[in-house]
Amino acid sequence: MEDYDADRVCPVYNKEIHDALCYETVSCIVHKQFKISSVPELSEIEDIESARKICGECPYSDME
Repeated sequence: MEDYDADRVCPVYNKEIHDALCYETVSCIVHKQFKISSVPELSEIEDIESARKICGECPYSDME
């Protein structure tokens, strides 16, 4: 079982991120709950479609 409160190395950002940024990123690019522009860190990502796939395959993206 994943520790959803711990910082984790994100395969999208290729660095350690806080759980809040992980949640915002998953909510935005996987679940499409709000605009990409609402997460400033996503402006660093050149290929959002590739990021969607990578993020969707990450075990932290399963938030159920």
